[in-house]
Amino acid sequence: MDPNNIPMPAEQEKQEAISQILDAAFPRPVSFRRELWDTLCIAGIRTVFCGVGDCLALAVLLWAFCLFPASYLANRAGGLAQVLLLLSPLLYAALSLLTAWKDLQIGIREWTCTFRISAQIVSALRMLCFGAASVLVCVPANLLLWSVSGHLHPLGWMLALSLSSLFLYGTLSLLCLRLRGMMRILAAPIIWLIIGVIPLMWPPAAAWLNTIPTVVFCLLFACALLLYLTEMRRFCRRSIEGGFSYALH
Repeated sequence: MDPNNIPMPAEQEKQEAISQILDAAFPRPVSFRRELWDTLCIAGIRTVFCGVGDCLALAVLLWAFCLFPASYLANRAGGLAQVLLLLSPLLYAALSLLTAWKDLQIGIREWTCTFRISAQIVSALRMLCFGAASVLVCVPANLLLWSVSGHLHPLGWMLALSLSSLFLYGTLSLLCLRLRGMMRILAAPIIWLIIGVIPLMWPPAAAWLNTIPTVVFCLLFACALLLYLTEMRRFCRRSIEGGFSYALH
């Protein structure tokens, strides 16, 4: 072959080669649900919750221990709504706080950055599992408090209030993750604790909370769930971490 007469690819061939390279380096964006599922399939449940088993057990024990004072307060006149407001997000908050603390200890973010796995997606998978677990425990907890309180309020009203509180707290915790430093983790439980203490310290607020009808809490629950899922998607899309972004930078 004549070295001075090397055949050059046509312009269309160049564009096709460039497109193939870009498609290999930058996969097409997938839906949020597909990204969650793909990450779960790649990593697996054991990897997503790697190293935080003690935190999960401690959070469950803390929630179970708090049922005793909650039952006592629920038996008091007008105390049921305040108990549900504080108790419903407790398991979710404990799981989130303890696993976040453990992540700092074992370096989950540094670990995920070595793979094509986003730390935000791993956190989102955990939060979804925490939310599902909290919803499941809300049912027996409400049955217990309903029985202890002498059927003071309808069970449906209690469940609607519990689920509304749970997903409002979950949305608040996701919004607080926009902050920097330790406040991104501590702000949500502090704010919710202040909100929950107000009805305990101010009887008119407790009386008003007890008069809210079930349908209002059902609508609030639906809105809170939608906001929770929307904010979780924004959280995962806010800043992509992992092997991809580090290779590009």
